[in-house]
Amino acid sequence: MAAMRRRITDVLLIAFFTVLFAVGLKSCIIDAYRIPSGSMAPALNEGDYLLVNKFIYGARTPEKFLFISIPHIQFPSLSDIHRGDVVVFHFPGEPNEALPVKNMFLVKRCVGLPGDTVEISNQHVVVNSFRMEFFSTVDREHPQTVVPKQGMSIAMNVKNFFQWKVFIQREGSSVELRDKKVYIDNEESTTYTVKRNYFFVLGDNINNSSDSREWGFVPEKNIIGKAMLIYWSRSAEGIQWSRIGTMIR
Repeated sequence: MAAMRRRITDVLLIAFFTVLFAVGLKSCIIDAYRIPSGSMAPALNEGDYLLVNKFIYGARTPEKFLFISIPHIQFPSLSDIHRGDVVVFHFPGEPNEALPVKNMFLVKRCVGLPGDTVEISNQHVVVNSFRMEFFSTVDREHPQTVVPKQGMSIAMNVKNFFQWKVFIQREGSSVELRDKKVYIDNEESTTYTVKRNYFFVLGDNINNSSDSREWGFVPEKNIIGKAMLIYWSRSAEGIQWSRIGTMIR
């Protein structure tokens, strides 16, 4: 009987540590995602399955393990996020949502880093006065945008209140308009200091993509990792063998 109990204990311990390793691997090192739309074509097509490097930008432990809250740990990053990286991130929310209703992941190409100036003019994406070569000609223009950077000061007034209202709320501050004056955290304010770093992202299929042009900047804390490899691909016509094993660039 004692031998049987030891065997059962051994099996349970092996199962526990196997699950722990798998969860740790998925949470902190590498994960798999499926592309649900064609917004990143031709780099990524609907039905592509990706391996995502979650360690490269500094992996974070999950908030819970098996429904148990665990300490938050941020690992050192191996690389900064660069312009042109294809990144996976938590959707920051619709334009009018301080907190996103949908819990979903998106995949887009990073175009603007914190502090960059981004605009779409003359049918091209231009960053810091240089044209980005990842995109075809663009149907619609987008006004010049400075990507928010931690510590950056934003002038606040009646005219731009609604432009920055949701952004400030997403950063965790209250903001309201009273008697034509801006109040942030219940104090009259003419400026707002940005708390975090942000990124501007676009879909490669730029004329058929919902991205930072519609719902705004992506906070650094929302970015999960870098898309690395297509490990499987299947369309309505069947398995896309030529895409399997393709590195994502």
